[in-house]
Amino acid sequence: MSSRRLLPFLPLLLAAPLALAQESDVERTIALGRSENRSMEHLDFLANRIGPRLTGSHNFRLACEWAREQFEKFGLSNCRLEEWGEFPVGFNRGPSSGVLLAPERKPLHFATNAWTAGTRGRVEGHALLAPTNEEELEAIRPRLKGAWVLLPPASPRGPGAPRREARPVEAATGGGDRERPSDGPQGRPSGPDRAFREKVEKAYEEEGVLGTIRSDRGELVHTGGSSRASWEKLPSRAAITLLAAEHKEISDLLKEGKEVRLEFDVRNWFEKGPVRLQNVIAEIPGTEKPEEVVIVGGHLDSWDGATGTTDNGTGVATTMEAARLLAKAGARPKRTIRFMLWGGEEQGLLGSAAWVRTHKEELPKISAVLVHDEGTNYCAGIPATPPMVEAFEKIFAPVKDLDPETPFKVRPVKGLSGGGSDHASFLRENVPGFFWDQKGRANYNRTHHTQFDTFDAAIPEYQKNSSIVIAVGALGIANLPDLLSRENLRLPGGGFGGRRLGVELADNLTIEGVVEEGLAAKAGLRVGDRLLKIGDRAVAERDEMREALQAAPEKTTVTVQREGREIAVPVELPPPGRGGLAARLGARLADDLALEEVTEDGPAAKAGFKAGDRIVKVNGASISSTGELFQTLFLGAGEKATIVVLRDGKEVSIPFEIPPP
Repeated sequence: MSSRRLLPFLPLLLAAPLALAQESDVERTIALGRSENRSMEHLDFLANRIGPRLTGSHNFRLACEWAREQFEKFGLSNCRLEEWGEFPVGFNRGPSSGVLLAPERKPLHFATNAWTAGTRGRVEGHALLAPTNEEELEAIRPRLKGAWVLLPPASPRGPGAPRREARPVEAATGGGDRERPSDGPQGRPSGPDRAFREKVEKAYEEEGVLGTIRSDRGELVHTGGSSRASWEKLPSRAAITLLAAEHKEISDLLKEGKEVRLEFDVRNWFEKGPVRLQNVIAEIPGTEKPEEVVIVGGHLDSWDGATGTTDNGTGVATTMEAARLLAKAGARPKRTIRFMLWGGEEQGLLGSAAWVRTHKEELPKISAVLVHDEGTNYCAGIPATPPMVEAFEKIFAPVKDLDPETPFKVRPVKGLSGGGSDHASFLRENVPGFFWDQKGRANYNRTHHTQFDTFDAAIPEYQKNSSIVIAVGALGIANLPDLLSRENLRLPGGGFGGRRLGVELADNLTIEGVVEEGLAAKAGLRVGDRLLKIGDRAVAERDEMREALQAAPEKTTVTVQREGREIAVPVELPPPGRGGLAARLGARLADDLALEEVTEDGPAAKAGFKAGDRIVKVNGASISSTGELFQTLFLGAGEKATIVVLRDGKEVSIPFEIPPP
């Protein structure tokens, strides 16, 4: 075509690159996120090629190196691994199998906790029921050698694993190097007293049992563990957590007097430490205020009973894809956007807490910390305190209707609540830390720390949507005229909500689990009930429920929808002043059991607790909620307890005199 014939088209040709240049960073990011999203590619490699990523394991180190290399390939700056601590013993998991050999042959479905012993090959033996008194112990003693001992079953609690309104700082299924003969899967003593338990344990060691077998609940088998292992005293006996139905089947056979033979092959192995632990960090430098930062992240570690897909491979994948999209879009944020993948989250937010401790001088310059860590459901909203609402409405306007199936909402709140993920490490230091609201068809309870946390649980369209939302949110906050306001940042009082009622709640306030012996259980609330009112106040979401509970009198009603009918259930709430957990402990607690404030001359202060301590165990039992803490500490028999707290990344045991009601 001649130049003369091109003349009429010249304005259009010149306008095309001009229009492209004028397209905003946000528009380019969204377009790329829609046309070539790679969230599922990142997740596929992480979950299927690397696999589970227990902190301190070989796989975790592989994942750190891989993530750093990916950030470099995306074109980010200052990509690095930053050491934050070490474990005395590393733990790695190989293949495992279990079989019921007699009276008929069947495969068994089970887990073993991290930092517990393997079997050193296939080990076959007969099964015995654990003794419940000294007479039974003496009767079975001659048969203990080479036996698999079946512990009493778990008591029912409703379907699924605990929903993470306040996530456990350590998995409920605490491991350790010994299994008590009467422990349920939560590791709480029940039945025989301590002296008898010690006698049974001694008999197991002297006679040489092969291992113990406990039951999980429902169709799920959870994996947890305790990293407090010593190379000089490694566990030597296998501790099996068996599917509930299979545990019952074996128990029934033994009660019928039948001979039961079992075989397990568990290839767990330990690595002598110190095992160095790291976070992964990469940045898009700010163009105007590089010293000010917006952090985007999630935890790279996982439990190792499956592949760690929804906890938290999904959050890692969206964090990495948000970084890639912004880098490829050529985004030039005013502030630095820092991408962080933390380790040790499952052991108590260790990686993020350590970073906060060693970088305190940087905290005043952090505008926000955005953490994605509740599975594959899409990022449906973000909480915003009153000074943030207007800015957030503008920032998230481009993604509010990105897809009609995944709407986004800025949710006004009076203050931010900590919860149990890595944003809480920052929020405790008055840095705005956000945990995305998530919705969708995925059942997080089914995958959280269970055998079902595998790649097929991830929902591609949700992963795609969330990566775009996260990228747009980070860019928008980085480009604000000022840092986000810290005025009245944190929700006062902390742990109000489903845990106070003794229930586990879905996003729509449907009860998914009822804590045994909790307030709701005693009042007659059931799994499947949906909360409608606290007293006379209608509630449709968690913040409304918390506010209603705070305002409610000691004696009130909870109205629920049950099988199409509204039912008002009388409840008696723990009084806020007398007898409540905070008053009796002498400390104000956050949702994740961190002590936000210790009352001068109160029981906690006299015992030696400090603000910032996080309660993880009482009398050797892992504790994951305020309800569990109250029941274990104040509803059990006894005047003294040993409370274990996390302080500066280390566990500290504190003797505690239990005050009277």
